[in-house]
Amino acid sequence: MRRLDESLYENKLPSDAGIAIGPILFIIAVLGILAAAIAAGSGSFTTNTHGENTRTRATAMIDIGQNLKIGMDRVVGLGTDIVDVVIDPTVTSGDDAIFSPIGGGISAPSVTMAADASSDTWHYPTIAVPGIGTASGSRVAVLRVTDVVCDEINSKVNAMAAGTASGAAVDIGDFTSTAVNDGAAWPSDFDGKPVGCVYNSNSTSIAAGFYFYQVLAVE
Repeated sequence: MRRLDESLYENKLPSDAGIAIGPILFIIAVLGILAAAIAAGSGSFTTNTHGENTRTRATAMIDIGQNLKIGMDRVVGLGTDIVDVVIDPTVTSGDDAIFSPIGGGISAPSVTMAADASSDTWHYPTIAVPGIGTASGSRVAVLRVTDVVCDEINSKVNAMAAGTASGAAVDIGDFTSTAVNDGAAWPSDFDGKPVGCVYNSNSTSIAAGFYFYQVLAVE
């Protein structure tokens, strides 16, 4: 009888058998949580970086526009009529040139913030923007940008909701033309606003798209 009892005790599992699996499962669960947190954090970081890049580009465009206006004001202040101001990056001499040290005193604007820096360039049409100046038109600087930068620009300078520009997509005219644009097709949301971003569906000479604009001088 005693031998039977001893064999039963000998075959029983130790009292701590199976305890080690608990910590292992806990570690696996913690690693799973950490992996999920890292993945979520990575996505959030990417989103925040993209948003910050858009805001930086919009701010840079606004600053460039203001700098161009300062150059224009200097040339006009020296006695040159608005229509006679030379806005050509290759002309850097004379007091009537905006990019001349003795004229506007500024450098030609960068295109790195453009929708396509390899092909987009600045243009300076004369547009009779409703609510600004007369029918003779205002000298305006324009550069094509991306839709998100356009929305950010309009939000910053005009407190406009996203999509305002795309909701008013019209043929404003050829921004490369030297003729005065009568402003008849100018989007009404931007009447009287000297800075902003509009959508121009005209593709006569340059690509249609979202265009940052800055009124440089008013007649």
